[in-house]
Amino acid sequence: MPPTSGSDRGSFRICTEHCPVVSLRVATREELERFDMLDRQPHARTFVNQTGLEQHQVNFADPNITYLCIEREAGEFCAYFILVDEPGTASVEFRRILIDQHKRGVGQAAIAAMENYCKLHLAAQRIWLVVYEDNTIGMHIYKKLGYQRFKEEVVEGRILYFYDKNV
Repeated sequence: MPPTSGSDRGSFRICTEHCPVVSLRVATREELERFDMLDRQPHARTFVNQTGLEQHQVNFADPNITYLCIEREAGEFCAYFILVDEPGTASVEFRRILIDQHKRGVGQAAIAAMENYCKLHLAAQRIWLVVYEDNTIGMHIYKKLGYQRFKEEVVEGRILYFYDKNV
């Protein structure tokens, strides 16, 4: 069973070519306020549904949802993931990545580490995600990392693109 709470933490390090070294670890409940603050950053508001601290608390209690902290090489917190395991499908929804400052290369290294985490700890064979049509930077990165668009939907007047990758 993958670590899903602060009491049974898991972490590992990964370095990808031309990207900073990052490490992932399972988040603690005490860090949810920090995640909610990251959600409210000006550069994130367009692409992140503002669910609030209460929804983070509900999600954190769900055994199929994993929050991972992303830390830079020096152990400095810089971002987080929300992953949703879909039992019986070998699929994981990559629900969110949110970084304290964009355009620093942390995201690509973190996604590579997250993919390894999903394979090792969640027995994932497939990772999928949804991205808004105007998140051109996100789409560029996902395509660069091997994700392929498989579907699109219009929700509340915005086009959502669905991407997946076999891992």
